[in-house]
Amino acid sequence: MTSAKLSPPTIFVGLGNPGEKYLKTRHNIGYWFLDLLADHHNASPFKSESKLLGSAAKVSFAERKLLLVKPSTFMNESGESIRRFLNYYKFDLSNLCVIHDDLDLKYGSSKIKFDGGHGGHNGLRNIIDLCGSSFLRVRVGIGHPERQDAIDYVLSKPTQQEAKNINSALNTAIESVDIMLNQGVAKAMDFLNQSNS
Repeated sequence: MTSAKLSPPTIFVGLGNPGEKYLKTRHNIGYWFLDLLADHHNASPFKSESKLLGSAAKVSFAERKLLLVKPSTFMNESGESIRRFLNYYKFDLSNLCVIHDDLDLKYGSSKIKFDGGHGGHNGLRNIIDLCGSSFLRVRVGIGHPERQDAIDYVLSKPTQQEAKNINSALNTAIESVDIMLNQGVAKAMDFLNQSNS
């Protein structure tokens, strides 16, 4: 399916690990994004949906009702939570947009992608294994560690300057979601490509 034919998503899932210990780590960028998106659109507070293994907030935007979801599972088990939310709310996989950190993108950049592999990201790997791969992703760059172990790197907090760059990428990604909902997925992809160039 080409980006021009994709419908804007109705369920946005931010990937992260639960608990205070992981709150502001690089791997929790999906959670950061959802908090910003919820504030941006005056969403309802996130409420725990324990049977669905996550918490959810609801928001109306561009005459659409959207669901924002944070899985309460650890990252590598995110697919089970997403599968439950999709089934319970009767969403198709094509309605899904997953926001996650990406080691292959530099700090301050973000991209939208549809379908494809997991690129070594264990959260995506589990979602693809349990649900399939035909969903949108918003990839937010966290850069690649030069010497540090990748697992230690993603589970640690960014420096002050890196956090500024991440926030810049997240705000640009939120703009792209607004464009996606108003003008379509292809326009949002174009916007991010121009922003990153």
